[in-house]
Amino acid sequence: MPPVLKSLRCMNYYNYFTEVEEHFVRRRGKHLLVSPLDWSLIASWRASGVPLNVALRGIDIAVDGYLARHRPGEKLSTLAYCHDAVMQEYASHLESHLGEATPSGQQESETKASSPVPDGPDKNTVLALIFSRIREIKAAREKQSRLENCEAIDRVLSRLEEISRGVESDREVDFEALERDLDIVDETFVEGLQPAIPAEHLASWEQEAKKDLKIYKKRLPKDVFEKIRRNYMRQKVHKAFRVGELSVFHL
Repeated sequence: MPPVLKSLRCMNYYNYFTEVEEHFVRRRGKHLLVSPLDWSLIASWRASGVPLNVALRGIDIAVDGYLARHRPGEKLSTLAYCHDAVMQEYASHLESHLGEATPSGQQESETKASSPVPDGPDKNTVLALIFSRIREIKAAREKQSRLENCEAIDRVLSRLEEISRGVESDREVDFEALERDLDIVDETFVEGLQPAIPAEHLASWEQEAKKDLKIYKKRLPKDVFEKIRRNYMRQKVHKAFRVGELSVFHL
């Protein structure tokens, strides 16, 4: 396993996201948590192997540049402004470590924040989220006759019950594995709801996506933007059926 990816596994999965979020919130000076779409962007950084300290440094560079170009009081609205700086810092980081052997513990210390970070929600909180989603999905199915005998919804409910049993039996919550499992289940859920979504709703959501995601499309690579666009559409489906998203970051 590459040293950087190995080092990221030394850090609690949940903490990587929360550290990036908290740092960005502090730097932009606006005490609002990042949007679910920005969570997707953070996920792309982590999946690429960007160490936490590199991501935070890239955010600092981007925010400093933004503040220098804009009037006092103007606040950054999204992490999309920081993507280029983060990836440029990551490229510099890789270049500076090219050919180096990784001393034991060096990469782990690089990815950790200077201050202690929490381990994430406890098992009871995670289980409460899963059980809540199960109830919401069942309620949505009861309200939509076209979903009454939907095989995909049955698979989703069965898988969520299986996941909940796994969380109950595990000693600690593996947030990375849990988020990956929930994401797969969520995709199945959204696909299963497609027959019950009027075509005019889908068309309207597409138009809203063009407007709301303009800054993301402008600043992000095509592949990263497409992931965020898909997540945007998934959020629309969840909201329409009054089912919360299947993610540990919606606790």
